[in-house]
Amino acid sequence: MHPDPLLSLGLTTALRQQQGINVRLAADGSDQLRADVVVTNYEHGLRLASMDDADHGRVLVITLQDREQEVRVALEAGVHGYLLVGCRVEEVLEGIRALARGQRYMCTAVAQRIADSMARKSLTSRESEVLELLAGGHCNKEIARHLDIALGTAKAHVKGIMSKLEASSRTQAVSIAVTRGLVRDLGGGPAIPSSLET
Repeated sequence: MHPDPLLSLGLTTALRQQQGINVRLAADGSDQLRADVVVTNYEHGLRLASMDDADHGRVLVITLQDREQEVRVALEAGVHGYLLVGCRVEEVLEGIRALARGQRYMCTAVAQRIADSMARKSLTSRESEVLELLAGGHCNKEIARHLDIALGTAKAHVKGIMSKLEASSRTQAVSIAVTRGLVRDLGGGPAIPSSLET
């Protein structure tokens, strides 16, 4: 069910050559595909994973979305497998077979990113709100006013964020946060679905 026509064609061709794998295509990008494993993109994967009807099968996404928060959102939504565009056909096959056995599957790069994130201190919900405002270019006074907190409290949150992100400046903290997907990409990229929005 991957909407990218070239990727879909390549996957279909490669998978049809494998024994034990029957390939069916969703008509016109419809979500009405019934299968053991559905291979799709990030957006379709999130939509399928959030549906109450589990008849569509286990969801394997193949995507360019590789930031920590994007992966976490997908896994928390119920996506079972996560691969990056450009992965080897063997990884796709491993992923499909793992999902068909009831397991989860992530490519090495994604698994490493999640493992790294587990070793880091996570931000509190208030720190996430402050970080979002920080990324929007707001100074400490504006952050304090917007969140209705004392200026000293806003400064303490900024200091805590910089410590947890191991950043030496506010700019570096925002850069790290954007790279990890903890805030929306300010460069015009698509917004990341998260609970960080205020």
